Amino acid sequence: MATDIRVITGHRYTVEFRIFGETVDPDTITNELDLVPCQVRADASRRADGKVFKGMWGFDGDRNDGSWQHDWSSLEDGLTYLLDKLWSKRKALEKYAAHGQLVWWCGHFQSSFGGGPELSPSLLSRLGEFGAALYIDNYFSDDE
Repeated sequence: MATDIRVITGHRYTVEFRIFGETVDPDTITNELDLVPCQVRADASRRADGKVFKGMWGFDGDRNDGSWQHDWSSLEDGLTYLLDKLWSKRKALEKYAAHGQLVWWCGHFQSSFGGGPELSPSLLSRLGEFGAALYIDNYFSDDE
């Protein structure tokens, strides 16, 4: 049985690479990159509260890969895993940056107020070279 990482650290992370834009066609991106997305949104679709979504294609790794995880105890480990999966696709992704936004979307789920993510200089360098924005969304949860 796997140990719940929240019990160990009080922090867990999710990591996803997303392409946003009004002209994002999820089927085209999926075919061009030969990757299976974890979620997609059609441009101008509506949320439950009525707000309009931009088009979006999201990828969090190969779920059939033995090293894939939904939650990571380290943001660095999650980002490194996904960077390794997408590194060879970065030239193909450049064209989407011209008409949209490339984002490393990271969820930080915490049950305590101490600590948080730490990123090494080498990872920061790779992220900069990749050319996508880093977005960390923080959530507090008392679920344990």
